[in-house]
Amino acid sequence: MGARPLSDDRYHALDSLRGFAMFLGILLHAGISFMANPPAFWPVRDNDPTPLADVFLLATHDFRMQLFFLLAGFFGCLLYQRYALRGLILHRIKRVLIPFVLALLFIVPTVQAVLLFTEIENVRVGSVRGDASALREYAARLVEANPNATTGQIIADFFLSGEWLTRLIFAHLWFLYYLLIFYAAVTVLAPVLGRLTGTRFLVNIDAAFRRMVAGRGRVIVPAMLTFPLMLSMHWIVDTPSRWSPQWHILGYYFWFFAFGWMLFRHRDLVTIFGRGWRFNLVMANMLLFPAMIVLVIAGAKAEKAGEDVMAMKLGGFAVSVVYTWLMIVGLWGAFLHYFSRERAWVRYLADASYWCYLVSITPIVLLQFWVKDWPMAGVLKFGIVALLTMLVLLASYEWCVRYTFIGAILNGRKYRIRVDAVEKPTVLAEVRN
Repeated sequence: MGARPLSDDRYHALDSLRGFAMFLGILLHAGISFMANPPAFWPVRDNDPTPLADVFLLATHDFRMQLFFLLAGFFGCLLYQRYALRGLILHRIKRVLIPFVLALLFIVPTVQAVLLFTEIENVRVGSVRGDASALREYAARLVEANPNATTGQIIADFFLSGEWLTRLIFAHLWFLYYLLIFYAAVTVLAPVLGRLTGTRFLVNIDAAFRRMVAGRGRVIVPAMLTFPLMLSMHWIVDTPSRWSPQWHILGYYFWFFAFGWMLFRHRDLVTIFGRGWRFNLVMANMLLFPAMIVLVIAGAKAEKAGEDVMAMKLGGFAVSVVYTWLMIVGLWGAFLHYFSRERAWVRYLADASYWCYLVSITPIVLLQFWVKDWPMAGVLKFGIVALLTMLVLLASYEWCVRYTFIGAILNGRKYRIRVDAVEKPTVLAEVRN
């Protein structure tokens, strides 16, 4: 494949891949308002939709979070082997639990405010394409109860009355919520499974895993094991929508987490896992993805017409799971090939991605609302929203987060140190704790 073996000290390529998955999520959310068929829960509906947004979101949704949870399992096992169970728990408390709680307290209220603002404005306009969300119905009741109040006054009353607490959502933070559940499972399962070390049972499982990853079945076997987990889904992978765990979604993503955990246990196979990445990416996007589009779109239309679509749905699931694993293995290999050596700008973006994703929804919705009536092609407005969002998020990270206690929680402490050189002017250097 051409990639150099990774150091046990730092998996630069996989750090970069995790950051890529985060930034891809920002682009995914930036494109929702431009979809021809937007989901009901998203409040902004652009007046110039583009089918390209639907295609992009369908493709991205089918591998991004799967890849993220696989990487989470991989790095979780790294922490477990490096720091033991207690160290893993403490590390995850700092990097996952604390950010989750702080985001619920300080980020989610801004998301609630901007979503409510948008839906109130939608109610006042009176005609918005697509299906209405439950939040729009709630906003309509608020406007009806306070016909003379401004949008700002209604939102202020929503928070001052404490109603925001009863309607608290985890929004895009569901991935942290599910990660916490997975790590809670690890605290129970790790000691139990540790007792199996050296037993024939575990030796056989390890041998089977190694044969799968090292052989030609590294895509098709995981896809076959993923297929049964898709059977309780709708046409595409479901997204959690409530606080009580949705077990079919939880089990689906835990499979990717567990696979990543096993892959670190056999980390000598990390490079082998990405072999054939060019072929996999071409097959995924030139063959499998077009087939998935046909099956999902045609099947959903047939279902609305009352037709029997079971065969199409099973076919869509089969194509979907193969596409998912082709993309995971393909991107894994591509990032090992191009990003195995540490680069300062790549490392910077990988660090920034966590913060940027956590705070991304509020600026995205505001920018989408700002451009929705512009007389411009939707694909151009999509680009404007994505670019401005990235600039705002990266600026906030550099100026407000990177060298603060928030940055220390998310990525470890960083310091600016002034270095004086005889031949060169004073520059700013950075060291990582």
